[in-house]
Amino acid sequence: MKEVISYGRFLCKELTPHKNRGMEITYIEKGILEWMVEGRPEKIMPGSVFFTLPWQVHGSLNPKEPNNTVWHVLFHLEQDYPHPCEQFRFSERFGFSTSEMKRLSIVLSTAPNHCFRATPAMRWLIPALINELQSSHELGDACSISLLRTILIELKRIVSGEVVDADTRTWSEKKVQNLLTELSANCDQQWTLKQMAERCGIQRTRLNSIFQKLTSSTPMEYLSRLRMERAKTLLRETDSKIIDVAFECGFSSSQYFANTFKHSTGMTPTEYRTYCAGLTADELHQWTNIDFRSEQEERRRVQNFSLHGNGA
Repeated sequence: MKEVISYGRFLCKELTPHKNRGMEITYIEKGILEWMVEGRPEKIMPGSVFFTLPWQVHGSLNPKEPNNTVWHVLFHLEQDYPHPCEQFRFSERFGFSTSEMKRLSIVLSTAPNHCFRATPAMRWLIPALINELQSSHELGDACSISLLRTILIELKRIVSGEVVDADTRTWSEKKVQNLLTELSANCDQQWTLKQMAERCGIQRTRLNSIFQKLTSSTPMEYLSRLRMERAKTLLRETDSKIIDVAFECGFSSSQYFANTFKHSTGMTPTEYRTYCAGLTADELHQWTNIDFRSEQEERRRVQNFSLHGNGA
């Protein structure tokens, strides 16, 4: 399919500041990430859909994004669009009328955020598109175009608030969803699997299976991610001592915290704080001067991290 530049299911190990010759749509299957668009941070949670337009420089606050799994597709618009514009055009093969393209582009280009909770339809559509792109089915190209067209319509509905993630969860899943919120607010507590299961009123095996469904992680993996994200925030936004950050995030000692942090980010807490202190407002503003990443660079990057598919 000539419109698609790159696609795949892969581990998002890094996201250095860049912009692409096309529109990018990503479904986050697993992980908690801190990405930025035009210098504005957005926290990306599992089960989210994230998009950027050609002129929007985006990247990560962190030099390393461990243990995350995403489904990604990058595709050409009618032209490169290096500068912000309220209206842009899609390939004629998508079959949108002029008025439909106008409505789609206005909603997407004026969206205040780029990350939204994916609907059940979106959670099915993006993997279905990736699978179709790497298949050799007869009429696969026509099917891919139809899926990508439907993804754009669903994305527009999500951004404009016309559709939401319908709450079709079971009683147990709702209990676990409430627990996710509680863990986020109280990640410093010494949670155990037994405590989590009792809080939800279910068995530990059931707790684990629901966590896998909702977050693609085990309960303890998810708690560890929350603690890491809390620690990163404190290191960036406060002058708290490393040992105080460790205790506030639920770590039993500063040494254990330092080792875990280094394993997760590739840096010590002190190195991370120094790195983030270097991201001045002027440096973030310079993101707008970044050139397009070449199609070859994009495909090579996806190939390096790919779990499922690697390019057009």
